[in-house]
Amino acid sequence: MGSCLKGKSEAKKHPGAYLCDKCGAVSDKKKHVCDPSKLKKKDLEKGKKKKK
Repeated sequence: MGSCLKGKSEAKKHPGAYLCDKCGAVSDKKKHVCDPSKLKKKDLEKGKKKKK
C-alpha cells in the first residue's frame, strides 16, 4: 500500500484516522501508511491509563 512512516505520526490519534499495524504511525490518509487499520473511539481509550 503506502510507504512506511517508521513510527513517525503525521496526525494525532482521533476517530477516523489510520494506524499502521506494522510501525504504529498515525495518518489521516489511508495511502500514507503501509499496513492501515482504522482507529475507533474505543481504540483511543485503550492507550489512556487511568490514574488512581
